Amino acid sequence: MSIHFVVPSEFDQLIRSLTSRGFKDYPYWVGGRFNWAAQSYLVLREYREGMSLGTEPMPRKMNFAHVMCWRGKSLRVGEFRISSRADYPRLFDVDFEVLQNPAIPTNRRQAYLPYWPVPGLIPRKAERRGVQSIAYAGRIGRSNIAESIRVADDRLLQYDFQIIAPNKWHDLSEVDVLLAIRSFDKATHDGKPPSKLFSAWRAGVPLIAGYDSAFSEIGAPGIDYIRVESEEQLHVELERLAVDQCHYDALVKRGRERAPNFSHEAIAEEWLKVIDRRIAPCFDGWLDNGGPDCYRRGAKILDNFRDSATGVRRIFRNARKIDVGL
Repeated sequence: MSIHFVVPSEFDQLIRSLTSRGFKDYPYWVGGRFNWAAQSYLVLREYREGMSLGTEPMPRKMNFAHVMCWRGKSLRVGEFRISSRADYPRLFDVDFEVLQNPAIPTNRRQAYLPYWPVPGLIPRKAERRGVQSIAYAGRIGRSNIAESIRVADDRLLQYDFQIIAPNKWHDLSEVDVLLAIRSFDKATHDGKPPSKLFSAWRAGVPLIAGYDSAFSEIGAPGIDYIRVESEEQLHVELERLAVDQCHYDALVKRGRERAPNFSHEAIAEEWLKVIDRRIAPCFDGWLDNGGPDCYRRGAKILDNFRDSATGVRRIFRNARKIDVGL
């Protein structure tokens, strides 16, 4: 079976340019609302005929989109909806859900699938030695990078710390250590993917990360990446990598051994298994039970309740900020 991939309508012009491009020549920095559908289409069309891409879902078809794309298309027209939750709250008014963190338990209408690796990745230059440059390659935001790393104190700057521009996330040729620390604590950030771990392994660069559950579920702390919970621990580990070449090489070696399991080819194989063994049976059952003509009132109620609760929490959070300011 094949899937129709759906992107938000504002990307209509961009998808017109994708038909002649492969997934290795792809503007991955556009963002998850576009990437989850468009990059999946570009890769999977090389493995199965019938995959399609557009800005509107198709009736009586398996339609895949980012959760925020579906939230913008609240009116159903008899289509089967597959949603990538990414790092947003769950959307109940969908028929199947893809999760990006293997640590999250799934039910019969959910499955874990890794987010696609950054295409065209340029690995660290083989002749580089020591730790001269460390970097962060990802989006800037409260839930993405620890504030003390974003502002970079003198101890980080001595390693020529840089935040890599989005359209250069694929180029790790001059990077000796990659950072992926969202917060200095033991928060597991269960909504986040292990993507930076995949990039580090493929690039031959050690990753120093926080306690993200996706990292510890996929990797092994201390063996194929480094896990820290404080700024002091970060600097201890940086110093060790700088002076202990055997430790550095061992992390890189183990990462390279793991990397092929998360290539575009390997992930495509997992996608096709999930489509055939998990999504297609749900779709067939949906058709048999009159899915195209059903209105899922209960799911809509749950989504509305979640949105209302989120709004109330936001009001209280802002009120607390005002109290602190006073």
